[in-house]
Amino acid sequence: MMNWNTSTDCCEWNGVTCDHSTGDVISLDLSCGMMYGTIHPNTTLFHLPCLQRLNLAFNNFTNSQLPADIRKLSNTLTHLNISGCGFTGKVPTNISHLHKLVSLDLSSNWNDFNLEPHVFINLLQNLTVMEQLSLEYVNISSVLPTNLNISSSSLKLLNLQGTGLQGNLPHNIFNLQSLETLDLSENSLTGHIPSEISLLPKLVSLHLSYNRNDNLLIQPHIVCTLLTNSTFLRDLRLYEVNIGLVLPNYLNISSSLRSLQLSSTSLQGKLPDNIFNLEYLEELDLSGNSNLSGPFPKVNTSSSIPLKELDLSGTSLPGEIPTSIGHLKSLEYLILSDCRLNGSIPKSLGNLRQLETLDLSYNNFRGDWELDALLSSLPNLDTLILSYSGISVTTSNASHYVNPGFQRLSLASCSLKVFPVSIRAMKNLQHLDLSNNDIHGHILDWIGEIGRNQLIVLNLANNSLTGTIPNGFILNGNQLEGQVPTSLNKCQSLKVIDLGNNQLSGTFPGWLGGLPNLQALVLRSNKFYGGIVTSSKDKFPFQRLQVLDLSHNGFVGQLPTKYFQNFNDMKNVIKKNKKPEYVTTIYTYVSIIVAVKGVDLYFPKLSVDYTIVDLSNNKFEGEIPNIIGYLKSLIVLNLSHNNLTGRIPDALGKISEIESLDLSWNQLIGEIPQSLSDLTSLEFLNLSQNHLVGRIPQGKQFNTFDGNSFGGNPKLCGNPLPKKCGEHLQKPQLEGNGDGEKENGFTWKVMVMGYGCGTLLGIVLGYLMLSTGKPKWFNAIVKNFGCSWSTGPS
Repeated sequence: MMNWNTSTDCCEWNGVTCDHSTGDVISLDLSCGMMYGTIHPNTTLFHLPCLQRLNLAFNNFTNSQLPADIRKLSNTLTHLNISGCGFTGKVPTNISHLHKLVSLDLSSNWNDFNLEPHVFINLLQNLTVMEQLSLEYVNISSVLPTNLNISSSSLKLLNLQGTGLQGNLPHNIFNLQSLETLDLSENSLTGHIPSEISLLPKLVSLHLSYNRNDNLLIQPHIVCTLLTNSTFLRDLRLYEVNIGLVLPNYLNISSSLRSLQLSSTSLQGKLPDNIFNLEYLEELDLSGNSNLSGPFPKVNTSSSIPLKELDLSGTSLPGEIPTSIGHLKSLEYLILSDCRLNGSIPKSLGNLRQLETLDLSYNNFRGDWELDALLSSLPNLDTLILSYSGISVTTSNASHYVNPGFQRLSLASCSLKVFPVSIRAMKNLQHLDLSNNDIHGHILDWIGEIGRNQLIVLNLANNSLTGTIPNGFILNGNQLEGQVPTSLNKCQSLKVIDLGNNQLSGTFPGWLGGLPNLQALVLRSNKFYGGIVTSSKDKFPFQRLQVLDLSHNGFVGQLPTKYFQNFNDMKNVIKKNKKPEYVTTIYTYVSIIVAVKGVDLYFPKLSVDYTIVDLSNNKFEGEIPNIIGYLKSLIVLNLSHNNLTGRIPDALGKISEIESLDLSWNQLIGEIPQSLSDLTSLEFLNLSQNHLVGRIPQGKQFNTFDGNSFGGNPKLCGNPLPKKCGEHLQKPQLEGNGDGEKENGFTWKVMVMGYGCGTLLGIVLGYLMLSTGKPKWFNAIVKNFGCSWSTGPS
């Protein structure tokens, strides 16, 4: 649009097409035009009387709504594409009035773009000439009606990925004889996939993956029909759909099939003998099927195999990789992680010259690999993952050859002794993991040059490095000194910063709160000091934080109440999928070490459900703020070994998901709130070494805790402590007259009246006794009422 010249005919402008006979504008293609702002309801865009095609895709109309005046184009518009524009709000009801639409694309508007269910149904029933309908990630959130009627017999593409659809699939959705592409992935569909799906005569691509209830089932015979009889099917994706198919010894597939992705589908049996010798297949993903076993099939050396992508991770293939794998010369992507493989690595892997990704992690291999020689033999490699594979990686640091486009290198627990110099040339490196090795010495001065063209994720945890910290992020368990570098605030995509167990110092780096994607911040076991002051630059800091571990430092002052107010991702309890989900960076799972239930635990994969606040072993003082009770999804809360005072807030009983609560070694007073006994998920509780008083709540989870949870509180009584509450309620020492009665206040006798006479009567008697000043006179009254002067409940 910057090249549009108003002094020339608009029909000559880029993206504008006119009718040659009338001069009317019939098409506007403004996609990727760097436009931004709001589309106003009265825009002249909707006053083009002959407009047939309108493409506004991939511009920036964030927080703008699609105006209802789109209906003014109902007599002419045949193609509408507003994908990836950031629209929000509701799709106009009258969009179904655009009855001439052949193609409608509303996909990938990520800012809560909603299509009301009845509007969605109207779209399917009213647009009779529709050929392509793409609603990917538009929020519909509706149960599909069993009588769903799609009027268009010409529909070729139906994309409903990630639209929140629920319920069973209607049978008549598969009556679309022209359908070529069907995508119903990332929804919450349930039940059995109707057998009619295998009868779609022109089906080319079928995606049913990641329906999150894990209750979407497809009968094995339907899968076999799709594999063998579909004339045009090229792409079949059934990730996490329950199949339960026992694979035959010999797999027969249609000559049209190019991509077969059956990850986590409960496949059983052993890998077919011909799995690597299929003449047409280019992509094969059988990962996540733990009941799928080996041995690893051999590759036929007499034919050219087109296989480009192979993922068998999470299957059971004990034994060695055969030398014949070197004949899969078209391979670009090889994932064999967590397959129980053993033995040595065949040298024939060096024949896979087209290989871009190699992942052999979490196996039981043996032997050494020289890093530079490996990188030189695979010139296209940009991702190498050997972590926890059993392979020992060596480097002579003699050759510096490396693919300049290298993106990820993971060599955790590979017995590395030195830092590989070849890494210095990896300008585009995005993820480097050299943790749990035996690298000694001063951290390299040039380490900040690694991945200088990207946002790098650097993990050097659990080595023996010394020196000052670079622009790194996961450096747990070294001997680094100095302060957290402010350059980290430029890394807006950072999800995890783990600098625990070092010698870092300085005050709390509150400016990290401005990182919009930060989910875990671990600064434990360093030398930080001072109060935690909220940065004035960030109005809503740490909104996405799920893990905050500042334990074992020298922080002082009040607990950071303002930060607690902003922990939005800890406030709402969202029932996650049955299948676990984990915090990930661009390429890998996030690992972390935090204290849980009094023990330091290593999490190789940090679950998105696991929320932790650990501020223990500091010098915090003052009261525990009630706002913590609103962090309802919190799993672990540890405030132990501080100088906290006041009562335990009753609001802590609202943290419904909490499993571990440690408030020990503080100066807390008062009774234990009864609300804590209602925390049904609580597995670990430590309130010891405080100044708590009164009866320990009984019932539910409190019946599972032993005396160690409450020790060091002399005035606590009741199970599980040996001290009975009758002893605790003996007459206290109060100032007063000779017979122990205090003239201006309730005496201990008044307090215990309520036990024998009932609370209301006890209060009345106490008031009369104090107002008359004749407590002895009440002895007779008490006897007449039949009250007993016991020191415990009647």
